[in-house]
Amino acid sequence: MIYMTQCNTFCTTELVDIDDITYPQKANVDLKLYKRAKSGLFYPPHKAFDRVVTQEIIDYVVDNPVKGKTAFIFAAGSQGWGPNSGKYDQNPDALLHHKCKIPFITLTNIYAGRISSVFHVKDHVSTDASACASSLKVMMDMQHLFHLYGFDRVIVMAGEDSTNVQTLEFFGEANGHIPLESDRVPSAFDGENYGFHVGQGCAIAVFEKEHANMADPLCRFIGAYAASEDNTNPLGQREDGDGYYKAIQGALEVAKIDPKTINLVKTHGTGTKMNNKSERAALERSLSDFIATSYKPSIGHTLSASGLMETGLLLNDLKSGIVPKILNRTEHDDVFLSYDAPAPAKGPFMSLAAGMGNTYAAAIFSTEV
Repeated sequence: MIYMTQCNTFCTTELVDIDDITYPQKANVDLKLYKRAKSGLFYPPHKAFDRVVTQEIIDYVVDNPVKGKTAFIFAAGSQGWGPNSGKYDQNPDALLHHKCKIPFITLTNIYAGRISSVFHVKDHVSTDASACASSLKVMMDMQHLFHLYGFDRVIVMAGEDSTNVQTLEFFGEANGHIPLESDRVPSAFDGENYGFHVGQGCAIAVFEKEHANMADPLCRFIGAYAASEDNTNPLGQREDGDGYYKAIQGALEVAKIDPKTINLVKTHGTGTKMNNKSERAALERSLSDFIATSYKPSIGHTLSASGLMETGLLLNDLKSGIVPKILNRTEHDDVFLSYDAPAPAKGPFMSLAAGMGNTYAAAIFSTEV
């Protein structure tokens, strides 16, 4: 069996008005991470990762070695973050403006090598560039390392430079943002409120086979699958949710469990009109009796970090006995929750994610360990 024994997350509910860019919008940002960033010597994403790569988690891994091999996977969304390029971010006085005097540190594979060395990983290091699906897509990679290649521990870190000016402008130009002057607020699976703010966030988790010095598990990992759909639009989704559906079916097959046992889903839940249709269609086609939540209306869309980070947030909420509502719902809904619901009995739950470029991922965990 594979257990998640450590999980640290960072995100913020703090909303900041970003009004000095071409497409003004709100973003979930911790401005303390941008202190001295304009000097080019302090990189906000790395300061965010310092919040989760704690001495405690380092000590756990280093002081409790496993007999077999250890891997490090960085779910980074892309191979280079580069906030310095493109036609945007030309105003050095902009609130979120930051540049790097040592540009190679924004290359994600170099950062993966740096952090993996802190954990003394020497068997396997890799990065993933599957956009917003990245941190759940790598769950399939992780299970292959365990089942096919004999690894005993896999460390997964997830996150990116999500709130740089170029990223915010990209979503603005693609009409994927909520304009600052709009009265609309973010939500998911709602008929009136829709869409998301971009948010800062990251996560790190340790997965391992059982061993003598293993910490008490947070949950058990059961199975994962990543899929694509027949779609010629690399930025879009099919309304019938075929990509999500194939990922869900693949994860259920790998996990070898009856879909009727899945009664809780952490959705991708971006709240865009298309994702509302697509993800809802896939879930209603796949599962029979479930409740679902989305964290993005509360903390923003943290892009590559979202799948794993939100799974960690859900595990914390389940320990408190609740499944949180989807913020800003305007309709009563017993499935895509418009209210905080009691946590279901211990058992399997599913996490979903999707990424531009036609990637859909599903992972199944269980609180019954």
